[in-house]
Amino acid sequence: MRIRTAIAAALTVALAGGALSPALAAPKPKPVTKEYVATAFPPDPSHVAITEGICNTTNPTSQHNEEFTVPFPGTLVVDMSGFQGDWDLALYSDKGALVASSAQDLTADPQSPEKMSVKLKKKGATYVIRACNFAGGPTANVKYVHTSF
Repeated sequence: MRIRTAIAAALTVALAGGALSPALAAPKPKPVTKEYVATAFPPDPSHVAITEGICNTTNPTSQHNEEFTVPFPGTLVVDMSGFQGDWDLALYSDKGALVASSAQDLTADPQSPEKMSVKLKKKGATYVIRACNFAGGPTANVKYVHTSF
């Protein structure tokens, strides 16, 4: 009978440990948030003719670049608003590849807010959030939030 008792006790401990494992898991990291004013002037609509991607302007002063290093795997959401005219938004890898973008359709109100959301899996990877002045005023408000999966 002692063997049965020992097996029952071992199973009880194993089940209890399995039930507690979510409680013992590491807590999710706090979201990373930043707000800033992007400054880019004069406007440069040249990226319409360039096939390498949105916000790839010929005049570097028409874009505002903000470096972002992934602190943990998660989702990056970038919002841009508060601009006059037409601004666009893009996310580039550290190698210059376009990862995500937001540009209004030609029939939309050009002052509609821009937004992009992308899942970033590699901790420590570096990206560039690029706000570019296609045909507008000199500033835009940008906010990003990075949350874990």
